Amino acid sequence: MGEKKVSTTAEALEKSLSEKKTTTTPKEKSQLVDTISEATYDGTADWQFLLLVMISIAIALLLLLPKIYLRNTIYYESRAIDRLETQYGALLEENKLLSRKVEGLKVKNQILDTIF
Repeated sequence: MGEKKVSTTAEALEKSLSEKKTTTTPKEKSQLVDTISEATYDGTADWQFLLLVMISIAIALLLLLPKIYLRNTIYYESRAIDRLETQYGALLEENKLLSRKVEGLKVKNQILDTIF
């Protein structure tokens, strides 16, 4: 807000100087000095802005990091579950195959027992 005031005053002085194209009067010189002294750098605004940015980043990280962590955890757990489901399906098929083989051996054993 203060910068806008300074820039408009400086623009007005620059405009008046460019229109006249003559030497500056003592009144214009004093206005120019006042404008420059208003625009001096105090340094506190930068530290306040930096602190505000750092706090904003910290809040954003505090809100986003748990979400990211949970999403990654859920993703990796779902991959593990999918792998286990695939293994379970393969074991079921293998169990069926072994059950058939056992049945075949039982039948074969019964046939051989009746012969002897």
